[in-house]
Amino acid sequence: MTAQNILVVSTTGMGDCLWGTPGIRELKKTFPDAKIDLVVNKDWLDLFKHCPHLNNIYPYQNRWYAQFLLGIKLLLNPKYSHVFIFHANTDFGRMKKFLKSSPVWNHQGHKWCPEEFNVKPERDSQTPSNLHAIERRFLLMKKINVESEQPQMEIFFGDSEKSAFSNFINRTGLKNPFVVCHIGASSADRLWKSENFYKLANFILKETSLNIVFGGNKKEIEILKALNLPDSDRIFFAFDMSILNYAYLLSQASLLVSNNTGPMHIGYAVNTPTIGIFQHVGNGRPDLVGPYKLDKTFFPIVSYLDGNTSVEEVWEKFQVINQAMEQGRKPEVPANK
Repeated sequence: MTAQNILVVSTTGMGDCLWGTPGIRELKKTFPDAKIDLVVNKDWLDLFKHCPHLNNIYPYQNRWYAQFLLGIKLLLNPKYSHVFIFHANTDFGRMKKFLKSSPVWNHQGHKWCPEEFNVKPERDSQTPSNLHAIERRFLLMKKINVESEQPQMEIFFGDSEKSAFSNFINRTGLKNPFVVCHIGASSADRLWKSENFYKLANFILKETSLNIVFGGNKKEIEILKALNLPDSDRIFFAFDMSILNYAYLLSQASLLVSNNTGPMHIGYAVNTPTIGIFQHVGNGRPDLVGPYKLDKTFFPIVSYLDGNTSVEEVWEKFQVINQAMEQGRKPEVPANK
């Protein structure tokens, strides 16, 4: 089957968009001469701007006038041979009239997508919702004979991100090795308690020589204030970076501790050892949205069906990772088996 022009749509959360990066890579590998465009949530567009597999990247907003303007741009393109809805809310249905009746494959069961293009697993006992998010995207691409050879997510960087990191180091005095604690989350019920991050920071300062960077966005500075951190020249802050510069910072960290939120998935994408904290499994099952085919030593999750995730369990995972790295072990890029 040929695929001359492909459109990938991923317009929701940061993790939703990053889960599509293996699929984009495998599409390009299978169809190296194809033109691949991406429609992505405007907030995460920069995470894709250096991606070598893409021709055009279009920012998406769900406002009707922004959709109309985007639709005009899409109409000016040649007809897409295939459109893959990696993840989108129902509002994207208004965009269908701009896609020139291309096959619109999706796994979410959108009613505006013809039944013949709503993809389901071959096994009757499974539905796409019971597959890991990366697998769901691979499921779509099987329709044009794309094989899922490598499931690793990825983010690409340019000289500007490297320069910004150098400036950050020069300005703050941060030295390697360092761990990043991402204290924010996309919703309040995903937040690990401030007192827990405080206790973890004290463990790190007392038991290791690692520096600590507390990160997030400007909206999360109030959480930082609640931490009441000790006065230490080994503690640093990163709350004013662009999303791509922050991603590069995470790529240079020795370890990341993060709530179940976007930067946790950045950690997976840049292959930085990451402890994912799932405060309530009901707000994201680790087997469906956590690390996918990654070494459990370096990418553990800590989760409970209900109640608090303990500092002691996070610290135990932290020590296992730190010990492995001191012994010279490093996380390997996984291969799909």
